[in-house]
Amino acid sequence: MNIDLVDAVRLANTNRQRHKRLLECEQELDRRAAEDNAALRKARQKLYDEALVPFREVYQRLQHVELAELAVVERPTVGDEAGTEPRQPRKVTVPPAVRVLAGGALLFAVPLVVGHAAKAIPYHAVRTFASASTGRAIKTLHGAAARNATEAWFGRAGGGGMAAGKGLLDKIEKTSASFTREVIAKWQAQELEDSQQKKARDLERREAETRMRQEEAAALHEHSKDMRRVLQDLRSELVRRLPSFTTLVEACDDFARYDSRQRAEVAAAVDLDDLAVMVMNCLITDADERLTEESGRVVADAEARLRAMETES
Repeated sequence: MNIDLVDAVRLANTNRQRHKRLLECEQELDRRAAEDNAALRKARQKLYDEALVPFREVYQRLQHVELAELAVVERPTVGDEAGTEPRQPRKVTVPPAVRVLAGGALLFAVPLVVGHAAKAIPYHAVRTFASASTGRAIKTLHGAAARNATEAWFGRAGGGGMAAGKGLLDKIEKTSASFTREVIAKWQAQELEDSQQKKARDLERREAETRMRQEEAAALHEHSKDMRRVLQDLRSELVRRLPSFTTLVEACDDFARYDSRQRAEVAAAVDLDDLAVMVMNCLITDADERLTEESGRVVADAEARLRAMETES
């Protein structure tokens, strides 16, 4: 029994360390996601404030424009984020009995009794706190079903069946209180072992999910950097073209009087505006916090069109 209890307590300590490492890893992933979100919001805001708004103010002064209406641009909001909302750390509730056991209190208070009272103490303790082989709490059973489940529990604790459990209870009735305490201690050790084994399985599942999330987070981080670079390039290109475009409109605000070169300059600026709108409105994750294929296509298309504009100019 002592060896079983030592193993159970050792597993509890291991689970505690695993949970701590897992929580730290999840918090680090949340921190990085928040940083990426903030950086992407900042890039969108700069593009909006420094390029799109000034361009729109000048463009709206043009008369007799034959180009298609510009897409509506809305000011970036907090909800337009690069990645995922920080996940709330999972709270793991440790049953009070397990906390007590892990701290070193190994036994319930068991009176030094023998005979029928000695048998009744562990019998009622198991009926109150233990579970049947089906997983159902024994305390929810009644009559013969409760008695059979209790005897079966003692049988499993002793390595046998229901008959072995009945024999063990009879033995408790005939022996000393020290044996009673030993049975209760074994039950407690088993309860601790079972709860910690379940926690270990839960931690293993969470660790697998976290490893997958780490892989996705790495790809998401790289894609967020690509998106920010495209937003910055669009802002730089629009800002670069804005003085010439402003001069053109100030000199003549009637588009119908523009020659082919001037019309091409307006068309190029409007194309940049449309491209900026498309990139700004593209979210890089879906409702399941997965990287979207659409955002990859948007980034690739924007980069290709920016390169083409550089070649033309």
